[in-house]
Amino acid sequence: MKPTVLIIDDEEAIAWALRKACEYQGYRAIVAPSAEEGLSKAETERPAAIFLDVRLPGMDGLTALGRLRRSNPDAAILVMTAHGNLSTAVKAVEGGAFDYLAKPFDLDAAMSAVERAVKRGTKQAETAGVPLIDDEIIGTSPAIQNVFKRIALVAPTSTCVLITGESGTGKELVARAIHANSPRRDKPFLPVHVAALNPNLVESELFGHVRGAFTGADRSRPGLLVLADGGTVFLDELGDIPLGVQVKLLRVLERQEILPVGGVESQRVNVRIVSATNANLTDAVAEGRFRADLFYRLNVYPIHLPALRDRPDDLPILAEHFLRQFGDESLSLSPDALRAIQARSWPGNVRELKNALEHAAIQARGGVILAEHLPESAAGAEPPKNKLAALVVDWVRQQVRLANGEPTELHQQLLAEIEPALLQEVLGQLDSNRLAAGKWLGLARATVRKMIRKYQLEVADVVDDGDDLEG
Repeated sequence: MKPTVLIIDDEEAIAWALRKACEYQGYRAIVAPSAEEGLSKAETERPAAIFLDVRLPGMDGLTALGRLRRSNPDAAILVMTAHGNLSTAVKAVEGGAFDYLAKPFDLDAAMSAVERAVKRGTKQAETAGVPLIDDEIIGTSPAIQNVFKRIALVAPTSTCVLITGESGTGKELVARAIHANSPRRDKPFLPVHVAALNPNLVESELFGHVRGAFTGADRSRPGLLVLADGGTVFLDELGDIPLGVQVKLLRVLERQEILPVGGVESQRVNVRIVSATNANLTDAVAEGRFRADLFYRLNVYPIHLPALRDRPDDLPILAEHFLRQFGDESLSLSPDALRAIQARSWPGNVRELKNALEHAAIQARGGVILAEHLPESAAGAEPPKNKLAALVVDWVRQQVRLANGEPTELHQQLLAEIEPALLQEVLGQLDSNRLAAGKWLGLARATVRKMIRKYQLEVADVVDDGDDLEG
């Protein structure tokens, strides 16, 4: 008998696509447009896997999740959402969801998740809920939704996590979220900014020292790893750890033991290491600046934070969030200020955006923030490297606005606008000589002829080198 997949989603297009994909994979698929109907079908149909949307008419998906888990303990539940945040992801995972899919999702990825779910076929353990921190990681884009999912999956474990991403993307926020949603949440969370430590004292800061270990060590002192016992240590700028200290850190990971500087007896500790870097550690390993064995131990579960330029849809949400943080309810963004924000690539990422909005809020003195209130670097897009690029940038922005969110073939549109003018001007400069124009454009003479006909250009009749007369 074919395994049954239940799809609980009120969006007809998504439900239809999932049903067709499941049937193509050999599953029996049934659809329910509400949680209430889904609960009823789950009891009678006993599905092996369930697609469950979060936003549903009537009962919401997260409320239904618990009831589905109790009535169908062997079913793997795949939670879907287009509007999730970190709380949603954590609630889904802690509620027993097998997987968490952010809409729009890749259909192949969804089918792969179903296949894993059906093959697994084992009862999922019930897990107690954990108190959730206030969401400081903001966004609804697929890229940030994937970050929420990875945080939710790894938080309940003691696995080492390596957070990568550009400066200002929020690596410490992710580390704090992992700790706050873990069983260690009642124990210390100690952030260690390695680059800010004295290079000669990094070992002592991390592992502590005994009295007399070095000049000035007039008393024994515990290191940060001991102070964080039972909790989480966040090592920021991981690549700056000296090689000698890397050896001792590896010992902590392998044996959960610490040897203080100048000490002879090891001390047992129980800490989770979450680390972060904006450097390429793979290159550092290849160049011998970072130990390969330590890298692999720290990089068990990587989480990459997308740059702000790669999640432009999150800009309005982030801007609103930061304005509310400033505590002035009267603050709002004017349309031109929002356009100025969306036009910039934000090399400093979320941190730069927050600073720019705080500057603008002071300038606006309450009320509506205008584009001119933003600091100069944020008042518009970064200047393109040349005037031609600036023209293309302006053209692209115009086309995107006119398209109203509907994808269009920008490459073909751009060629259709540029090619006739380019060809007409080159031919005009070369007295309509097709052969010479082709050489200047890097095109065959036959291609030049086709383009003249395609764009119905008015070109004088001349005789090219070895060419026939052409109208």
